[in-house]
Amino acid sequence: AILRTKMNALGLSVHTLKHTYQVLGEENVTGLQFADESELSIDMLVISAGIKPRDELATACGLQTGTRGGIAINDQLQTNDASIFAIGECALHNDMIYGLVAPGYEMAEVLAANICNKYGPKQDKAHKSFRGFDMSTKLKLIGIDVASFGDPFVTGEKVRVILYEDKVNGIYKRLNVTSDGQFLLGGILVGEASQYNMLLQHCKNKMVLPPDPAGLLFSQSDNKKSAGSGIASLPDDAVICSCEGITKNAIACAVSEEGCETVDAIKKCTKAGTGCGGCVPMVKDLMVHTMKQQGKYVRNILCEHFAYSRQELFDLAKIHRLKTFDDILSKLGKGEGCEICKPAVASITASLWNEMILKKGGDASQDSNDRFLANIQKGGTYSVVPRIPGGEITPEKLIVIGQVAQKYNLYTKITGGQRIDLFGAHVSDLPAIWEELIAVGFESGHAYGKALRTVKSCVGSTWCRFGLHDSV
Repeated sequence: AILRTKMNALGLSVHTLKHTYQVLGEENVTGLQFADESELSIDMLVISAGIKPRDELATACGLQTGTRGGIAINDQLQTNDASIFAIGECALHNDMIYGLVAPGYEMAEVLAANICNKYGPKQDKAHKSFRGFDMSTKLKLIGIDVASFGDPFVTGEKVRVILYEDKVNGIYKRLNVTSDGQFLLGGILVGEASQYNMLLQHCKNKMVLPPDPAGLLFSQSDNKKSAGSGIASLPDDAVICSCEGITKNAIACAVSEEGCETVDAIKKCTKAGTGCGGCVPMVKDLMVHTMKQQGKYVRNILCEHFAYSRQELFDLAKIHRLKTFDDILSKLGKGEGCEICKPAVASITASLWNEMILKKGGDASQDSNDRFLANIQKGGTYSVVPRIPGGEITPEKLIVIGQVAQKYNLYTKITGGQRIDLFGAHVSDLPAIWEELIAVGFESGHAYGKALRTVKSCVGSTWCRFGLHDSV
């Protein structure tokens, strides 16, 4: 219900338990008729039918296939012909076709090990088996975090359910635990899923739960949180990166033996975090935890291009009077910069020098919002926020704002920062909009700059009978 509510708030209507009976329309699609005889008017129909295994060659060779397709295989990934194997999206294992990359990787690992054992120099009758794959996953559904792990819908007398529901903020969390509260069986997270990685590890590795399992649903407060929190309790063979099958031990060894002391270095060494990226926070925690175990001092550096924290970079830029990203990178950093340091440096320079954000030398570190002097909104349109210092504005300027809003069909809103925001501008209209606003003395408000944006004020002693000072 919460997910439906959040999607409705985005302007999406959700219809569940509907069975399509007929597509309506002659030359164009006009609607859908459902089995319950209800109809839905539509302009476009998109059919998502999942994956279809390509098993034509297998069928022609006489290999056994499933009723709905897929080459039937056993736990050793063999077909009904013992000399032929199948893996990936064409393979049907226990009536299941996996459409994800991670199960394919595991199948390949099992098959490679078995082939090497049988035909390699050290022939071994022992073999590995593919027992299926955990389909736990974390996704962002149109900006909404959703995740499931283990068996999210398990029921029975031996199952206890822990529920947390916040309808105001659109958050739903469910944990299924054993009746004795010792082990986690599965769960669902909607709206907030920052605990997913650790919950998944508890579930997959059958780790004993703390006395109050409900506490796992919430992030630890900053004063109690440590970089290695929860990481130390994981077994060495716990899989941290499901996409690449990288274990805790492999990452720890990359740090302790290979000298990998940045997340990027670990990615290059182990490939952990190079798939979906969902495991990166845990990879970083494990890296920091391992480094601390070695007695190393862990610095809070901004990124791989700057060996300083944000505060240190701020102080150094101020001392050396560095005013552009290129100057700061040349004197204090290395490389070309990234999506982490560029916005941070843009914020630092804007806060220190308060210069035009598109001034030559500073424009390279700005994102699209800064370059267009407008804030990109849902649907690809932009909002324009002229600067109104202290909320003071002349009648002439008010009239021009109204004229611009009418001319370009913009939605207007008075913001909490005593400004007027103009929504719905197309990128092609932005130069003309700003030309009209600048003509009467407006300039861009820092709605898009990474700096101090607004200072609220009252009318002060000029008008207020209780005013003590001129506040503007």
